[in-house]
Amino acid sequence: MVEKVQTKSFARKFAPRIIKAALLVVITYLPLYFLSTFIEPFQSFFPWYGSLTNIFAAVFIVFLVVGVFTSGTIYQYVFGVARGLVSMIFFIYVLNGGIVALAVPIEGMGINIMIDLRVILAMLVLVCLLGIGKNVVQAIDFVSAKVEMEEL
Repeated sequence: MVEKVQTKSFARKFAPRIIKAALLVVITYLPLYFLSTFIEPFQSFFPWYGSLTNIFAAVFIVFLVVGVFTSGTIYQYVFGVARGLVSMIFFIYVLNGGIVALAVPIEGMGINIMIDLRVILAMLVLVCLLGIGKNVVQAIDFVSAKVEMEEL
C-alpha cells in the first residue's frame, strides 16, 4: 500500500518535469539542427564545426535536462554554475584563445586567413561569468530562504 502511494506521488512529481524537459530539448535542438543544415555547404571552410557543434549541443542538452529535474533544489544552481564553466571552457577552446586560423582552398591554392576574435571571446567569457555569478547569488538566496522558513 505504501509503495503504491509513493509511486503515485513520484509519478505526479516527475511527469511534468519529464514533459517539460522533453519540450525544452526539442525547442533547443531544432535551431541547432537547422543551423547545421544551413552551414553544411560551407563545411569545407569550417571542418571543426560539425563535431564541436554536436558536442556542445549534447552537453548543453544534458545540463538542460539535469537543471529541469533538479529545479527547486540547491543542485539546480550547482549545475547552473557547472554549465557556465563548461560553456566558458568550450568557447575558449573553439575560438582557440581568440585567434582563429582558417585555410581556404581556392582552385588548388590555399589561402590562410587569421581572424582576431579576442574581443568577442572576452564578451562570451564575461557573459558566462555573469551567469555563474547569477547562479551563486540565487543559491545564496535559496539557502537563506530555507533557513528563514525553518526559523518560523
